[in-house]
Amino acid sequence: MDKLLRPPDEISLLDNGRTDNNQALQNSNASPLEIAGQIANRVAGQNIFQRYLSEKASNTVKRHARDLELFAEYLLDIGLELEHGADFQINPYAWRGVTWGIVEGFVQWQLGEGYAISSVNARLSTVKVYAQMAVKAEAIPREEGMLIQTVKGYSRANGQNVDEKRAKTRVDEVTYAYKPESRRRTIVVTRRSTKKHKATLIDEDTAVSLKTPRNESPQAHRDALLMCLLLDHGLRASEVALLQVSNLDLENGKIRFHRPKVKGTDHEWTTHELTRQSLTIASYYIQSLYPPTLPPGNPLIVATTRLLKSGEGGQLLSEGLNRVRLSERVAWLGRQLGLSKKLSAHDCRHTCATKMARLGYGVDELMAWFGWSSAQTAMRYVASADIKKRHKG
Repeated sequence: MDKLLRPPDEISLLDNGRTDNNQALQNSNASPLEIAGQIANRVAGQNIFQRYLSEKASNTVKRHARDLELFAEYLLDIGLELEHGADFQINPYAWRGVTWGIVEGFVQWQLGEGYAISSVNARLSTVKVYAQMAVKAEAIPREEGMLIQTVKGYSRANGQNVDEKRAKTRVDEVTYAYKPESRRRTIVVTRRSTKKHKATLIDEDTAVSLKTPRNESPQAHRDALLMCLLLDHGLRASEVALLQVSNLDLENGKIRFHRPKVKGTDHEWTTHELTRQSLTIASYYIQSLYPPTLPPGNPLIVATTRLLKSGEGGQLLSEGLNRVRLSERVAWLGRQLGLSKKLSAHDCRHTCATKMARLGYGVDELMAWFGWSSAQTAMRYVASADIKKRHKG
């Protein structure tokens, strides 16, 4: 079911564009200056993204990347094929086909997903900036670009009205009690929630099914390994996307990986002992299915050819799946099991943390395993496990 998203060969497209444009101009008796001007426009359009990114602060570039990844996730979620790739930040051709109605739909989709009005407005602004550059790169028609710029966000007053009418999916504050082993008194913690909605807890039978290959194809074993990394090890989708074959030490049964979200902390690089099922599937995947011609530094979770109903296909390719494509694959796997709600990588991470807390893992152990820089996050899971235990007893 995976479809490899390869951005078009920009140089080839540019050359073709030059040839077609030159021929049209020559047929219309255009002057050399007009021909040169059109070619210059096309070249400048190709470089406009790179120039814009080079002028922005690194934090701004990262924020825009997250915004555009969510835009790509929205397109995939509504069933649109990204024929020109999902790299909206660097590939102008990815914007081909984007209209003002699609951008307006992105705004409404975010509201339905429970995102804050301020976040919706910020992401809309990002999309409009890059769409305008795509107009200059001739990936979006000028008239459509003008319509995209008319899509409006929400003022403070209008945003409050929207929040009052839509279903409440955010919890402003969460209060819970926690008693550290080293202290005699219970600590009461109140924190503001930043999650868009409560994560879905996956039951054990569903988790087992997700971690079991559906058939004997390489694609099915890749999917099983992906779900083991999410459900048994609680990795973020972005962390899985960065994994390389060299990150796995099969001989010692360990995996060492990078956590860019907590860069600069003690948890930036983390080593996990692979669970039994993770080690079994990873060993077979790498030793028997993974293309031997690929270097150790190649992505671990790669795209595949289409799996046919006959069982043929599903062969591993060299290109890795990015965070957006990983998230979409997780959602697709959930749908195959008949889950009513869209399954996300965060749901898997939440399930893993809940399970470990119920097994008795402490705050420090959870912080190390999941790469949390704040003890409050771990406390929330421990407190929830304690409450469940008291209710059972």
